[in-house]
Amino acid sequence: MAHLAIDSEIGALRRVILHSPGPEIEAMTPDEAEKDLYNDIIPLSAVLGEYLQLKKFLKLVAEVHELLDLLVACLEDVGDKFEFLSSLTRCFPIHSSMKTLMAMPPKTLASALVQGLAAPADSLARRLDEHSFLSRPLPNAYFMRDSAAIIGDCAVSAATAFDVRMAEALITKFIFTHHPDFTARALLFDGPAERNRYLTIEGGDIIVISPDILALGLSERTTPYAVERIARNATKTFGRDLTIFAVDLPKSRATIHLDMVFTVIDRDAALVYEPVITGAQRSTVYRIEAGRRGKLTFSEVPSLIEGLKEVGWDFKPILCGGGHRIQQQREQWLSGANSFAFAPGKILVYSCNAHTADTLAKEGFAVVSSERFIKGKDCIDSYGRLAVTFDGIELARGGGGARCMTLPVERDAL
Repeated sequence: MAHLAIDSEIGALRRVILHSPGPEIEAMTPDEAEKDLYNDIIPLSAVLGEYLQLKKFLKLVAEVHELLDLLVACLEDVGDKFEFLSSLTRCFPIHSSMKTLMAMPPKTLASALVQGLAAPADSLARRLDEHSFLSRPLPNAYFMRDSAAIIGDCAVSAATAFDVRMAEALITKFIFTHHPDFTARALLFDGPAERNRYLTIEGGDIIVISPDILALGLSERTTPYAVERIARNATKTFGRDLTIFAVDLPKSRATIHLDMVFTVIDRDAALVYEPVITGAQRSTVYRIEAGRRGKLTFSEVPSLIEGLKEVGWDFKPILCGGGHRIQQQREQWLSGANSFAFAPGKILVYSCNAHTADTLAKEGFAVVSSERFIKGKDCIDSYGRLAVTFDGIELARGGGGARCMTLPVERDAL
């Protein structure tokens, strides 16, 4: 039986969960885009073409598991299927359709949940609008990071800030509590059960620096109360004290999560959006010492970089977009700071962020297209520091980058 193990952001990747975009992307109309948290509608063919570059590359370095395959495996047991559908009744009006849903083969049901469960033909909702659903399509599902996070061998099940994403959290929670190869030792936070207006948290705001140090974003989607809940539950579950840095992010569309402005890319380097992390108007950062008996003590630190240095992690900030203000703003909007490490000093980034790539190159990262590795024209092991690029201009319009689209569940210890 495999186990979960995430003790850092950069340990060599062993297993990762992805969701390849599907028909749910094109179920969204222009009028619905904003409600679905998109900046615009995007064509599936373009998105899938870009996404497959990411997936094909990751298959070269780790086990890649598709979300729907894991969900299907968990739905094979009739009792588990009923338990899962019962959990969905808290969010969606499916009570009268339970018999029909229980009769669906697991693969059909799993696909329907992501692509949208249409309202019954004889329902009032369907008479009012042919485009009505019992549960809406999940066009954000390929941003796997937000619905859950792994800390050590435990899971955080997200309490998403917006209703449109709660089904994703229910799906990943079900997998982390029912799949034999992905079962978490404990849930540090049960988002679907605990969610309320004061308690929301998403995986993009959770960054594991080391087994004893976390960085958490206080964003438009993660509340202070949720951060305190994670701190207390984690120390109790792991049986040790933890240090947490809580970053009070601007509550804006560009900075929805901490990983949109800060990602760890090597033992001594982080990719950052300067205005929020190191600039003159940088975000306020609180250091939280969490004791095993539930006591939390708070102190303010000058910046996230300086706070982490105090506890032994001296990250050189490498600037998304370089040093030019307009370039920084444009490339951060296109998820330029949202990188994903598959090993220490080896990361995945969008190719469209040219100024970020130039800055990485100046810091000793070889910038190489993923296609060279996919086609066997180059060898990953030939490089020390490496930034692997893949196309993402359409993916970025969905509102995230390489880290957003990956949910790592096992890494080597540093």
